[in-house]
Amino acid sequence: MISPDHHLNEERRIEVTMNRNNPFAIHGITHLSHSSINTWLTDPARFIADKLFGVRDKGSASMHRGTATEFGLSQKYTDEAWEIDLEVVGTKFEQLCQDDLIDVDDERRIKEKENLKEYCNILNKHFDFQNMVDYQKKIEITFDDLPVPLIGYIDFVFEDTIIDLKTTGRMPSKPTDANKRQMALYHMAYPEHQCNVVYASPKAYQTFLIDYEEIKYHQRQIKSVAFGLMKFLAISDDKEELASIIHPNYDSWTWSDYYKEQSSKKIKQWSYK
Repeated sequence: MISPDHHLNEERRIEVTMNRNNPFAIHGITHLSHSSINTWLTDPARFIADKLFGVRDKGSASMHRGTATEFGLSQKYTDEAWEIDLEVVGTKFEQLCQDDLIDVDDERRIKEKENLKEYCNILNKHFDFQNMVDYQKKIEITFDDLPVPLIGYIDFVFEDTIIDLKTTGRMPSKPTDANKRQMALYHMAYPEHQCNVVYASPKAYQTFLIDYEEIKYHQRQIKSVAFGLMKFLAISDDKEELASIIHPNYDSWTWSDYYKEQSSKKIKQWSYK
């Protein structure tokens, strides 16, 4: 007769074996996203801090401005309204700032709130895609031999187009490679749709169509980067050892003083005090 302990030990053995073949599981990573792929590609140290050590930066008023404006635009379509409801956008913005403990007297918070009307006016005037099918649509993409999925959330899905909306203080002349990788991932779930990145500033509006050749190139790149990341994680089960291989560039604008301090506290290899 086989004892219950035998079955329990066998299950544990199988679990350990699976984890050894899955460096992501060893380091507590259950999925990837366009954001994590872009972070690993452009700032590996930040990926290590975020994903291996759980370091979190503070939210910003500009980030919440984008989320609130996008939410207001989605409600315009849902309610079949003529224009974005500025009160809905403002309430959402204040809620997000409050949740992130951004002080009501914070200069950036005040300025971003004042600009919400201009962002809404620009979008009311120019954002004219028809027949919204979904908002914040979750997608999940898998690759053979990659043990975790890639997950994304598409801002807007229309009948023949997918849109990522970005609000900005300054209008870019072209989409970034990070934008293109994001849309390339989304296109894996909607291969028959056009991919557009829409930028809105208080004074300008621009739509960038990502062409098919760029989409295919960045899809290949996403896959290559994901497998390269897996190889890096397989170097060691010890996250401190991995952190010792790559050091942060504390001069980068993406590393706020708060984020540098938190990283330094949590990661012994990066302590600068």
